[in-house]
Amino acid sequence: MNKFFFPLVFLAFSACKDAPEQIPAYLNLKPFEVGAAGGADWQKITDGWLYVNGEFLGAYTLPALVPVLAEGDSEVILFPGVKENGIAATPNIYPYLTRFTKNYSLTGGQTTEVQALTNYDPDIKYAFGIGRGDFDGGSFIALENRDSDGVINVELTTDSAFSGRSMLMEVDTAHPIMDIATEEIENLPTLGSPEVWLEMHYKTNVPFFLYLLSGPGEIPEFVFLFNTSEAWNKIYLNITNDIIKTQQSEQRLFFRLSLPKDDAGKYVQNSGKVLIDNIRVVHF
Repeated sequence: MNKFFFPLVFLAFSACKDAPEQIPAYLNLKPFEVGAAGGADWQKITDGWLYVNGEFLGAYTLPALVPVLAEGDSEVILFPGVKENGIAATPNIYPYLTRFTKNYSLTGGQTTEVQALTNYDPDIKYAFGIGRGDFDGGSFIALENRDSDGVINVELTTDSAFSGRSMLMEVDTAHPIMDIATEEIENLPTLGSPEVWLEMHYKTNVPFFLYLLSGPGEIPEFVFLFNTSEAWNKIYLNITNDIIKTQQSEQRLFFRLSLPKDDAGKYVQNSGKVLIDNIRVVHF
């Protein structure tokens, strides 16, 4: 049986040797432009998921220079990608921004620039209504203090705001806890399909928490711990599984800010401030 091995290898080698090596074309993938309010500055599209002529070639941190073995008229599709739940290890296509599709004439050894454009899918359902989470118009998400401290309350401020006005939560050693609930969201999917995502901008010098409140007793379901971010940050949270756990189609977002203590029970800082803006709960 082994006597056939060497001739076959020789033939394969000869065939490979005679075949001309294909020179790749290159795609220069630029960061996405966004045709929605705020443009790309209001998003955090970190990746592009690339298909050429129907073949998936990978997910790339943008900008990227990608070699492709394609020539002539070629269909290029680029899906906008984000870090799901803000975690670098969980990149994902963001399903509520549209994919970019365009045909290019590719030539081996040459570079083609791909400037992708995306926008929000027109079929999206905005659970709070479009624009109410930016706190700038006449109608915005209703916010309710849920802590026992009646001295300090949530505010809308222009000071250090992301754009226009932002939601402000503050605590100090005399008033170390603030709990804020949004108005109730109705008719959310509870079966996992379609997915439900929460987008928001935040800036904070102290960790804070997000819960869901649902059901008659409004039992809090933990969703996420936000770490400090001295600069404004955008996050995309997939809250689908959290809603599945509650099996309730009515939810409130519940933010808790608590001045942190060390192991000895002493406050590690004298005050804390959280700014939140552009809250969107979206699904199909």
